[in-house]
Amino acid sequence: MFPMFQELAPHDPHDKCGHHYAICLDLKNQRFEVLDSIRSEADADLTTHAEFFINNLKETWNRHYEHSKVQIRHFPTEYVATVKQGNTTDCGFHALEYFAK
Repeated sequence: MFPMFQELAPHDPHDKCGHHYAICLDLKNQRFEVLDSIRSEADADLTTHAEFFINNLKETWNRHYEHSKVQIRHFPTEYVATVKQGNTTDCGFHALEYFAK
């Protein structure tokens, strides 16, 4: 699992507000899972951020493990339906819960 942090206002040097979510590399089911406590696959900011990371991970895996019997470049991405938080401040707690489970 990979903890993710996305700045919500990356072009504003004074606004360091952001959002925590998680990406899981599920080798057993051969897929990537994105777990977010506020957003879903319909959110373009989430999908752009997650896919950028996943594509870089696939490229790095291929570069360093090209002879491994496990290859991940074909793994699809699934945006997992999660319980949505009721406020705008608990995303870090929800991300930790994903890691614990």
